[in-house]
Amino acid sequence: MSEFSESLSLPGGLYLEASEGRFRLHRLPPWQPGPADSLSARGSARATRQLMSGAMYAGFSAAVAAATGPRPSSAQRDVFLRYVHGLAAGWRTTGVTPGAMRRAADRLEERGQHAVAAHCRHVAEEETGHDTLAWLDMEALGLPAATFVERLRPRTAVALAERHRALAEAEEPIAVLGYAYVLERTSLNVTAEVIAEVEAALPAGVFATRCLRVHSAVGSDIGHVDESLEFIAGLPAPDRAVIAREAFNTARIMGGGDDYPGDDAMRALLAELMQPTPALACA
Repeated sequence: MSEFSESLSLPGGLYLEASEGRFRLHRLPPWQPGPADSLSARGSARATRQLMSGAMYAGFSAAVAAATGPRPSSAQRDVFLRYVHGLAAGWRTTGVTPGAMRRAADRLEERGQHAVAAHCRHVAEEETGHDTLAWLDMEALGLPAATFVERLRPRTAVALAERHRALAEAEEPIAVLGYAYVLERTSLNVTAEVIAEVEAALPAGVFATRCLRVHSAVGSDIGHVDESLEFIAGLPAPDRAVIAREAFNTARIMGGGDDYPGDDAMRALLAELMQPTPALACA
């Protein structure tokens, strides 16, 4: 008997197996049909964590394998400039979340999936206003926020925002839970040490990490991840399969290349847009 209680086919000929303690990925030859999905009638939070982790890992790995073109040099990664770029990205994805989750909730309600609809509305409520946090951070740095986000449109963030809207209108709107899980789980990579590094790079006396702190390992997302796992684990197997596959797709978008334009390009943009406050000079 296999030690793996969950198994799922993924795009690209991948086959994922998961147990409560680990996951395993196989790449099947193109001539071999993948085995049928086999998920337990009711999942456990631990096995679901491994299933979602495996799907995310596969998605990120697929993105790296498909990436082409040069990436910015590691020397071209000024902490302050990189963070400012991240604010534009964070504003774009957080701004879409409440509306997309409420739209998905409405459609799920129409399908009789009342508990999932209620969960999506709960997520929408928790995430409402987070784009305002990013906006306030931009303004704290002396940026004209409206002009800045119009001029700087990070392609990965734009693609993610479009994906979230599309999922709310998709045949299986429950897939929004897979998207949301990936964004929440990856935000846990923002540790207290990462936040301290960013804050050390900011001008003295400027508080501009509101959004970063909320979406970090010291913010609310750590609780959201556990809450999401418990909820997803209790869903029927077909729904868990849809959610895990979307975790793969969302991770593949997130891992699709570093869209930071480089320090020189960011300096030029900020020199053009930022108010002439000496304390905020970024040279």
